[in-house]
Amino acid sequence: MCLITCYSEQEEEIRKSLNSLTLTSFKDNNKLLFIVVDGVITGSGNSQTTSDIILNMLDVERWSSRPMSYCYESVGDIDKQTNMACVYAGHYQYSYRRVPVILVVKCGKESERNDEKPGNRGKRDSQLILMKFLSAVVLNNKMTALEYDLFKKIYQLTHIYPDQYNYVLMVDADTEVHSEALLKMVRAMNNDPKIMGLCGETTISNRFQSWVTMIQIYEYFITHHLGKAFESVFGGVTCLPGCFSMYRVRSPKYEDDKYFVPLLTSPAIINEYASNNVNSLHRKNLFLLGEDRYLTTLMLKNFPRRKTVWISDAVCKTQVPNKFHVLLSQRRRWINSTIHNLLELVMVPQLCGIFCCSMQFVILLELLSTVVLPAFFILLIYLFVAGIQTGYVYLTLSIAFIFIFFQIILIFCTSQKLSNLFWMLIYMLAYPIWNFLLPIYAFWHFDNFSWGATRKIKTSSEDFYYSKGYKKLSRDSLVKKYWYQWEYEKRYHDRGRMEHKIKKMRKKLNKRYY
Repeated sequence: MCLITCYSEQEEEIRKSLNSLTLTSFKDNNKLLFIVVDGVITGSGNSQTTSDIILNMLDVERWSSRPMSYCYESVGDIDKQTNMACVYAGHYQYSYRRVPVILVVKCGKESERNDEKPGNRGKRDSQLILMKFLSAVVLNNKMTALEYDLFKKIYQLTHIYPDQYNYVLMVDADTEVHSEALLKMVRAMNNDPKIMGLCGETTISNRFQSWVTMIQIYEYFITHHLGKAFESVFGGVTCLPGCFSMYRVRSPKYEDDKYFVPLLTSPAIINEYASNNVNSLHRKNLFLLGEDRYLTTLMLKNFPRRKTVWISDAVCKTQVPNKFHVLLSQRRRWINSTIHNLLELVMVPQLCGIFCCSMQFVILLELLSTVVLPAFFILLIYLFVAGIQTGYVYLTLSIAFIFIFFQIILIFCTSQKLSNLFWMLIYMLAYPIWNFLLPIYAFWHFDNFSWGATRKIKTSSEDFYYSKGYKKLSRDSLVKKYWYQWEYEKRYHDRGRMEHKIKKMRKKLNKRYY
């Protein structure tokens, strides 16, 4: 199952992402594209809402062309803790491939009709829609009307029960997945049952768009081939990025596969991840800025003996900020969320290893290195200036040369691409930005929890609330029932409606012939 979270992306970005997922070397009948649109929103530069853009791409089934909108429990403030969503079912066709698609549109409550972003609750809420649904299905818990509607439409579309999906691939709407990536990630999961989550290598698709994108190329490279590769040795990658990660839904407890352990669907993880108790600086940085990293943190905290790894063969491409103020806003969120998530993980003693050869010690070093980056840069400048004044400049230059030399060795050992030497030089020129300006800006804005200029939407007085095909909710309360109760109610309702039609038909026949 592939979860694609959408917000205000351009039509071209969404189409590229869907095309890449469709062309992956995995059977079309065994994968399901699960798209969640976060509100009825028109992105900057778009003429339609994101939901309408996607609906125009899909071949929607006739029986789901006008779906009911149902209430569900969402994340947010007091007045935003419930939301409305409707479910479409259809297929996406590209080239000779045809893939089943479930589209969930968060359309908002009646009270949000005149809001700028009706139904918008954030990416964490979009992930929780699928996580709660799979948890209710796998553990046979009570489900909402929305979750029952999802169950019914998934089975009707694919003829596969939702509890038979073993893995969830989470990607962003602007991510292009390599054709072999999905198959390689599934193989890695199948080969090692202890892996509960993994990620691949993320590369940059808009490399030459501006100098801002160019300085990020080598930074992405060392983040994966140095940072995640080292953490993967311990089986504890601390951040599975939301743009390209795979999670295991459940794992067999014994070899006979009769009993299982819920992983992504664990109630402990879902209850904490869905928490609305965000009233401290620490929790706001966890929940509002780095939800992808915090999901990985929760997985490691609840299952410290299982693995999160990095797969170098699985590759994807994504769009990175091409303007400096957007990069500044993005890295502010990433740096601050990194510090607070590492603070959570450093308190977990059950992680693998002992003392200096433990994952806990690695996390502590990573936390310290993130905090002291500006001080290290100032110290480096001081050593260089002091070396010039005292005549020992060669010592400083030799240290810098050794640092660069080891990076060159790293490039040849991991990628063997000479082009990375060029990107390394570009990265070195931007060294003050990465190691001083961005950390200082992030630390100074520790209490800023907005997403800044990362995603822009189109402001309009147009009524966004009802897009095409929406119906009003038939009931206000949030009701949860077991699957068999929903099924019995549906069949009884359908039977009663059919009997009513038969009675009306008999009356017409009686009037005509008698």
